[in-house]
Amino acid sequence: MNVFTDYAETHWVPINGDMVTVQTVDATGRRETHVLSVPDALAQFKVKYPFVDDAQAAALFAQGG
Repeated sequence: MNVFTDYAETHWVPINGDMVTVQTVDATGRRETHVLSVPDALAQFKVKYPFVDDAQAAALFAQGG
């Protein structure tokens, strides 16, 4: 499952350099929280936003969104 493509809305918060918490909202408004490794989250993010290069994606993840 790709949390960035399978849910209507996603927000992520970096935990540390290795992990990120991703909060999702589906089309019905149900919220879930997922904990992903940074590489996994970046890979999922890149599937939804293929035009974002690795450096841009890493910078975005460092900020949270």
